[in-house]
Order: sequence, then structure tokens, then C-alpha cells
Amino acid sequence: MTKILPVVFGFDIADYAFARIFHENSGLRSLVVSEIRRGPINDSSIFDIMMVPRGTLGHEDSFIALLHEIAAQHPDERLILCVNSDEGVEYAVKHRAELEGRWFLPYASEEAVKTANSKTSMAAILEALGLPTIPSVSVDLTDPQSWGEGLDRVRFPVVVKPEDGTLLNLYLHKGLKKVTPVNTREDALALFNKLRDNDVPIKLLVQELIPGDDTTQWVVNGYVDRSGQITAAGSGRVLLGLHVPSLIGNAGMILLDSNDHLIETGKRIVQAVGLTGFFSLDVKIDPRDGTEYWLDLNPRIGRGHYYLKVGGIDLAAAMLADMRGERIQYQTNTRDGIYTVIPMALASKRYLTDADLRAQVKIAKKNTVNPLAYSKDRNPRRHAYRALSYVNQYRQMKAFYPEPTASGF
Repeated sequence: MTKILPVVFGFDIADYAFARIFHENSGLRSLVVSEIRRGPINDSSIFDIMMVPRGTLGHEDSFIALLHEIAAQHPDERLILCVNSDEGVEYAVKHRAELEGRWFLPYASEEAVKTANSKTSMAAILEALGLPTIPSVSVDLTDPQSWGEGLDRVRFPVVVKPEDGTLLNLYLHKGLKKVTPVNTREDALALFNKLRDNDVPIKLLVQELIPGDDTTQWVVNGYVDRSGQITAAGSGRVLLGLHVPSLIGNAGMILLDSNDHLIETGKRIVQAVGLTGFFSLDVKIDPRDGTEYWLDLNPRIGRGHYYLKVGGIDLAAAMLADMRGERIQYQTNTRDGIYTVIPMALASKRYLTDADLRAQVKIAKKNTVNPLAYSKDRNPRRHAYRALSYVNQYRQMKAFYPEPTASGF
């Protein structure tokens, strides 16, 4: 039998969790490829680490060359490409034909990936499905004369995002963020000018702000096999997001809550786009009238994907069955619990203002899981890192989100 080697690219919590689900599934030892050493991947016994020069993973030519190099170093192993960046997925699917002889790519076609990563294309698909869309306009930073006309078509406050999610990391160091809340037209113009002055020549999506604190956000994640069959899908309710400016838009704590309606709607969206492999979706429920607004579809596993494992869904099993061409029983939420990368004590009356939600959390917290706390990967240094991380999370919440707000920002 050919040995299987999951190859995980990165150093974040999602990347450690990627390696963990394979180890939990069948004891598979991964190879983690990273440009820097960071706490989530340091001092682990469940994978090996390969260090590469900075800039290798963020550029198409060097990334693809690295994949060929790894394949040459492991001639007798079946390699699984495990990447959780928009640009990494796009690079891989663009070169699928030359990679598939050695690599299994649990990602969709190049066309479907580009559709999922385009906010404009996704808005058109949501409209075609009869789903509500948030009023928004596209603003071209290279055409300042058009900015005013575009802003006339939305009501403030708004949020500003890159229209193409794959460009975020490319311009992150120049001030571009995953999502930026903007209160006034003047503030929007100031932001556009700042980005343009920093040589950020892209299109931005300006979207009317839907109110609601972190608890109005939900996530739906899963897996689609190569035949188009959805073999895993589950949902969770965000309790608290991460509020450090560079991480806004990412969940810090998720309550496992099986929302059949959201799961089924999410599956419709995924199938309309034509995705295969991993997927993750974000949805916000407007507290004013209960309207569901689907914000993002990511053609990858997602940063907080381990919440599904807390709920009883094994994404590694779904992916491995697909790779082997085997049928697998559909998986969805079967267990209550809480996924968290921040201290559980933050799930307090201060942030969870709804008494019914707090009661639900009180029951679910008996099964609270931090993906970095793995009983088969014990190391005093890892324990110390988690403890220090929790201290930092307290400080960051106090600094950036001391009280819940009506907007979540």
C-alpha cells in the first residue's frame, strides 16, 4: 500500500489543526512547510517541519517549484496538498494538470475557485438562487474619478473588502485588510487615497454594514467529493470573533449548533458554484428582521475548520475517501460543544448578552476544545505557548473590543 503524506503549508492554528485531523483519523504524520516558526506549529510530535525562505509560498513560480521539489524528495508517497490560503489554492488548481500525477488536490476547478474568490461573481450567484444580497459597489483604486459616483450608491456605515480575496496577502503590508469598517463617505475617500498612495492598484467592494454583534454570525463548512456529492457539512454559531485588526473576520469561539436550514442553503450555494473539495462559508443574520446574508464562500478548509471535529465531523475521513474513490456516509453535526482559541471565560455576560444563548453555552462548554491542545501531542513548551496566548487574548479583547457593539466592530 502506498504511504500517504499530508503536506500542510503554513504556521497558523488552521495549519496545526489540518495536521491534527489526519493524525486523529489514522495516525498519519504530516509534513508542515513554513516560512517562519510560530507557536501553533512549534514543538509538535505529530508532524515534521520543512523550513523554506520567506516569500516562497506567496509567489506562484516558487510555490509550484517547491511542490515539484517535495514530490522528488518523496517518490514513493501519495502526497496531499493541504493549503488554506486563497492564493495557494489558486496557484495549485491553475497547475493541476502537472501536479496531479503526484499530488491529490482537494480543491475545485480553476474556474470555480475564481468564482468563489470573486465577491462580484458570488453576488450574482446569490441573486440567481433568490438569496438576499447586501447593497454594494465595486470601487477601482486606479480610477479616483469614479469613487464619488460609486459611494453615492451605498448608505453609510459600510465595510470595505478586497473584491478578489486572493490579493489580500499580496497587499497586507501596504494597509489592505480583510474587512475595514467605515462610518462616513469622507472616511471612505481617505481610505481609498491611503491605499492608492501605497500602490494598491486593485478593486474594492464597498458593502453596506449589516448590524449585529459577533453572535449574529454563523459558519458552514464541509467537503464535496470529485463526483459533486457533498459528503460532509455542518454549522456553528460564532460566539466571539477575533478583534485584532489583522484578524477581523475570523472566529475565536464557535458554538456547535446544527442549523439545518443554513446547512442546506450553504450546500445549494456550493453546488451552484461547482465547488469540490473543502469549503467554508460565512453568514450573518440581520437582527432587525432575521434576513440571512451570505458573506463569503472560501474554496478551502477555513481557519476555524476544527469546530466540525468538535461536532463529530471528520473532514479527513471525507477527503481520504474521496482520494481513494470510496463512498462514505454523509456526515453532519452529531455532538454539542465549543471550539475556541481564546479563553472560555470571555464567554461571559459582558459579551453574550442573550440569556438563552448563555444557557446553551453552559451546557455545551462541557465539551470545549482548543485545536492546539491535543492529548497525543503533549509538550511543556506547547502548554506554555497556549497559556501565554490566552493572556494575550485577554489583553487584545480589552484593547480592541472591550464591550460588544451593535456592529461587531
